[in-house]
Amino acid sequence: MGWKFIIVILGILSIGFISAGSDISVFQGQYYIGTEFQQGTYNFTFDVYDDVSAGNLVYATSSDITTGTWGQWRVELSGISAVCDNSSKDYFMEITIDGNVQSPRRRLTHFQYIRKDIDETTTGDLTISSILNFLSGGFIQEFITKFVISKNLDVQGNLNVTGNIISGEKSICLEDGTNCPAGASSAHYVRFISTVDGTLALLDRYLPLGTDSVIVTSSNEASWVIDRNMTITGILWDSVSNTRTVGSTIVLMTGSNKASLIDTTLVKDIQGQVSGSDNSFNVSLAQGNSAAIKFVTGGSGGSITDLSVTFIGEYD
Repeated sequence: MGWKFIIVILGILSIGFISAGSDISVFQGQYYIGTEFQQGTYNFTFDVYDDVSAGNLVYATSSDITTGTWGQWRVELSGISAVCDNSSKDYFMEITIDGNVQSPRRRLTHFQYIRKDIDETTTGDLTISSILNFLSGGFIQEFITKFVISKNLDVQGNLNVTGNIISGEKSICLEDGTNCPAGASSAHYVRFISTVDGTLALLDRYLPLGTDSVIVTSSNEASWVIDRNMTITGILWDSVSNTRTVGSTIVLMTGSNKASLIDTTLVKDIQGQVSGSDNSFNVSLAQGNSAAIKFVTGGSGGSITDLSVTFIGEYD
């Protein structure tokens, strides 16, 4: 169980908010148990003592406070300055939430502005950096070191992260390949699919991309443009039937344009095999080049019906 509070320095940051004769101190913090922020309505008791562990009770009040999604709470207490008026003493606040004391007590008299009868004296420059340096030894430092979100985090706009992004103690690879743990692949996977409606047999033909495609006689009609540098590593195929008894080869072609397509080293004979796969290839395709799929026949001897071909690979 834990609690934290910040004494908001209204006398410095919001001078116009408090009149000269006011006796109001503002406290705020977060209520959590373990790593879970507590959201709900709780009874807060605020007791001020003149000793860190024992001492005299000089101020006491209680209030029902509703905490926010992250357990945040805020309260304005009046009358503390009037009782914490001995400049030779330190004062400590003890907070109790629903009967549970939130130890340890926190020192108050370091901030002398809460005592109306004592002039505030500052030596040297008073800067925001000096205030933050002081606070960094307490709540703010702990807030920066470990900030736990127990619910969803919605970000509108950019989320800038200077360190690694971790999920379940594992780094998450980013789209550009950075932030990956050692040994992890940053590659993205790619595939090209062609499913033709018809029969392949005696003649060489070309297989356009897409499903329910029409077998064509020209590589120009079946070609497409590569949108990024990539490597094709395998081929998968399936068909309604494959009764071929002679060579029946699937070839991946590429070239600088559709008029200059040539065979690559991805050449697979699927004679008599209704379905199968082969992931033993390593064929590079360059961005802006054209590519096409060719069926090369070994002559007459059976046929292949409704062939589906998928090329798989990856790009960085």
